Amino acid sequence: MNNSVRQTAPPFCETAWREIDLTAVAFNYRAIRAAVAPGTKIIACLKQDAYGCGAGEVASVLAAAGVDGFGVVSIADALAVRKAAPAQPILLYPGIRPNAVDLLQEHDLTITISGEEDLREWLSTGARLKVFLKVDLGFWRAGAAPADIERLVDLCAAQPTISIVGLYAHLSEFGEAGSSATAQVARLTPLIEGLKAKGHLPGTVMVSSSESLLHHPEFDMDAVDPGALLFGLARSHPGSRTLHTRPALTAIRARIVALKMSDVSMGPPPGLPGYHAGMRLAVLGIGWGHGLPRNLGNAASVLVRGRRAPVVPPVHLEHLRIDVTDIPEASLGDEAVLLGISEADRITLPELAHAWNTDETGVGCGLRESLRRFHIASKSKPNQHEGE
Repeated sequence: MNNSVRQTAPPFCETAWREIDLTAVAFNYRAIRAAVAPGTKIIACLKQDAYGCGAGEVASVLAAAGVDGFGVVSIADALAVRKAAPAQPILLYPGIRPNAVDLLQEHDLTITISGEEDLREWLSTGARLKVFLKVDLGFWRAGAAPADIERLVDLCAAQPTISIVGLYAHLSEFGEAGSSATAQVARLTPLIEGLKAKGHLPGTVMVSSSESLLHHPEFDMDAVDPGALLFGLARSHPGSRTLHTRPALTAIRARIVALKMSDVSMGPPPGLPGYHAGMRLAVLGIGWGHGLPRNLGNAASVLVRGRRAPVVPPVHLEHLRIDVTDIPEASLGDEAVLLGISEADRITLPELAHAWNTDETGVGCGLRESLRRFHIASKSKPNQHEGE
């Protein structure tokens, strides 16, 4: 499949859009590939429509780059990935129910089994299944308890319709409130030894997501399944594995759809932050219906013609107000940059995440389908520690 990135025509008819650099995804994949051992598989985690970048488009690029497989949450994402990558394995993370068994078989999908009840339901379909078993090492989410894994493996091994292809875990994100990464992996070690002794150890053991890949290279094992890191949404810190990545989400833009000077005939300015008499008000064609926070304060700003314009609350379903009093040249149809570059100024992803009271992954995954994607070929620089 051709993995060249096509520059989409400028969105003249759109009032709001986001720009995605698929070459950044390929760049980040190569950085991960160079960092892990040659025999370590890379299973690309494409949760939430590939972190908002488009599961099918991202899968096409990564398949051409040589990725070993994919992990997804939804059937919709699985089908998009399978269409783009006919040959690579696709792991369904927990959540898919046995009523999807026909789609599993038709598209050669691998399921996750998290416990005996889960296994019994799938066995009731009578279908031949490829499975990964998930173990909960202290994340308190999906997965069987370590004490239950050997029995679960034995039950699967006794079934002629079940083929165990892997075992995986997701390390806790509780920080100091939970077990350390070392303590969690220490719970896995005796399980691996016990399964190996019985000849039941699956061919792939995996515990590394983006965070553990960056901070615990010793946990790479047979495979890693980075997600945020592939899209330039994760950062390394001093003393950890350093990977220079590029953000795939490069811009969020909206057009000025209304523009006027305030007038006394409109009544007094509302008693809210940012409003003042004699202000020049612009309205952008973007709002919380596109994924912006509903409670975005006036500390946030956008770029118009290379200059900062403060946001004026509240945010509406399809509209956002900005104060362009100090930008007299602002005109109808002008682009306002919520993320990205406008002339000599720039709003970075970390800056936007701070203004939206979330993190970088929260920005990318929080954008809605109504905010159309346009794929561009960017020359953005690798992320540094400060997010440049």
